[in-house]
Amino acid sequence: MAKWFEFLKKSYPFNDDLKQNTKLIFVISLILFLLFYLFQPFDIKALNTQEKYSLIGGLIVVIFLGLSVNLLLIPAFLSDTRLFQRWTVLKEIFWNLWIIFTIASASFVYFQLIGYFSFSFYILVKILIISAIPVSILVPYNRTRLLRLHLQSALELNRYLEEKAKPSPKVIHLKSDYEKDDFSVDVNQLLYIRSANNYIEVFWQDRDKTRSRLVRCTLKRAEEASKEYPFIFRCHRAFLVNINQIKRLEGNSQGYVLYVGEEEHALSVSRKYIVPFKEIFYQV
Repeated sequence: MAKWFEFLKKSYPFNDDLKQNTKLIFVISLILFLLFYLFQPFDIKALNTQEKYSLIGGLIVVIFLGLSVNLLLIPAFLSDTRLFQRWTVLKEIFWNLWIIFTIASASFVYFQLIGYFSFSFYILVKILIISAIPVSILVPYNRTRLLRLHLQSALELNRYLEEKAKPSPKVIHLKSDYEKDDFSVDVNQLLYIRSANNYIEVFWQDRDKTRSRLVRCTLKRAEEASKEYPFIFRCHRAFLVNINQIKRLEGNSQGYVLYVGEEEHALSVSRKYIVPFKEIFYQV
């Protein structure tokens, strides 16, 4: 019994998706119209076709209005109030019973107004069963919709995590003064680039090892080649660093010392670049 009460207290998402509910109301109304006409639950076989359409059409309008009030008007006006906050399984059960009650009551009033039926327990049971049909559609639909939504959302989040863990290759192309000496490197693996007179030395992470290559190129041209990647930052007159590869940093009287890559190569951030470095560091 205690477990049952705990289950009833569990949180449950209240269905206040007005766009989806609008579509659902039309679908339910159409389904009920076909069911009523095909199975004729109120023994309307003696009526002619026009009378059948009128009777069934009126009942469908009553159900349509009842669903519209409960699934559109009430959530639209009261969704921000305490009434629908902290929604639980128990509240959802009472809400569905309320929908059945309102539809059954409206249907009963409709039949009384048109004077087609005299009241009987048999008629009341039929009305209650018919009123329960929309709820029997609403509950599994809402569960399936939320399940599909959450599964899709989970897939997207997992895809994001995979991309974050294994980012897609983004290549920096470094054009050498010698045509055959051009070099391209995946920006996600790039550690830093160091100026070496008329050359630059490119360092990148290859699994657990750091590899490097000399390219006949200036650091300024390398900076221009990587300008679309804001995390490739000029931290010193002699260094470009991939901020995403920084493992830790220390401060000294001259500025910062960055430790880059698995082997923690030490690079300096000169005082000239401290302010822009801090700005870009918190953005990437």
